[in-house]
Amino acid sequence: MPHVRAVFAYVMAVCLSLPAAFAQSKAEGAPVAGGKAPVSVKSVHFDPAKLGGQKHPWIRMQVELQANFNPESKEPKEGAKKAANKGWVDKVKVTVTQIYKSGTGKDASEFTYYRAAATVLTMEVGGSTRSVYFYLPGDVVARDRLKATPDYYYVQVEVGGTEVPLFDERGKITLGMDAAIHKQIQDKKLFDGAKDLADRGVAANTGILRPQFLVPYSIFDQLPASSPSPEFIREDAGAR
Repeated sequence: MPHVRAVFAYVMAVCLSLPAAFAQSKAEGAPVAGGKAPVSVKSVHFDPAKLGGQKHPWIRMQVELQANFNPESKEPKEGAKKAANKGWVDKVKVTVTQIYKSGTGKDASEFTYYRAAATVLTMEVGGSTRSVYFYLPGDVVARDRLKATPDYYYVQVEVGGTEVPLFDERGKITLGMDAAIHKQIQDKKLFDGAKDLADRGVAANTGILRPQFLVPYSIFDQLPASSPSPEFIREDAGAR
């Protein structure tokens, strides 16, 4: 991956000199069973979607999830009033980041970064997969001449407010999370560099990439029936 390494080269130097600032936490992640994540990202797909009479096709991102176990049943929270329900995993937050190269494709600091999040109310352990969808508006896609699939992307998952680590202590991808990271940034050093740039770059495009429940036109979208959408917790419901 020489071209990717060149893109993130200067970020890598910073990461190596300040590992505490950019490395993922080893102590705060959600517990894993046999090295496996409590909720896995089974697949990620991108497709153009013509929505509700809109002129330009939107970009639809599908994140397919599988619930494996309730982490609270493995490590009960101190002071918990009741035992965790082993058959269900609650409050699964999915945060997606999309990265598009600039016209020149040479300077990662000039790439375009999009981020959005959605929280699944609950998922049944061992049940069918559930898919969360995110949409990039067609007018933005046409204006910026964006490809249907971003150059890089990654998906972060939290369960009950605790992040599921994408990498283990050896720097290897957590079992069941391979699909959560674009193949060209699955090296942890490259990922850390890309994530640092994205964390700083997404602020320029807040609110553009949206979860499905914030896209009224999405009711016209023909979604895959094999992995139905779950119910969501609407953090925006109390907004005024």
